[in-house]
Amino acid sequence: MCSCGLRSCGGHGSGTAVSSPYAAEPAPEERAQRIAKAVRKQSIEVKENWEQLKIRASNWQKQVEKALEKLQELQKVLDDLEAQVITAEGVHTDRQPVSDLLIDSLQDHIDKTTVKSLRLFSSLLHNEDLEQFFSAK
Repeated sequence: MCSCGLRSCGGHGSGTAVSSPYAAEPAPEERAQRIAKAVRKQSIEVKENWEQLKIRASNWQKQVEKALEKLQELQKVLDDLEAQVITAEGVHTDRQPVSDLLIDSLQDHIDKTTVKSLRLFSSLLHNEDLEQFFSAK
């Protein structure tokens, strides 16, 4: 209360304001504006975070697809190698045991076996799929 006795008096220029119990609370309109501003700010942050998440998810998807392609390539190479190993095993089982060979034909048999083995080994070493797979790393 002012020295003049009026509660609503401004203090007659003395610089002292009348304190009201409602002065600390903002008006409903001002409060609504503050809330709207905070909601807009959070909405912008959520949108930015969502965009970053979409980019990271897209990059992750690309990495997974690339890994899958590499694994499929490896599977094909392994399938081809398995087929070649099966062929080599067949050649090995088809060979006549050394104990059954005649001494006279032994050198001829060694030469034929060496040529077959070298061809098979050469085909394994020069497998283009293997070369491509291991050179891609």
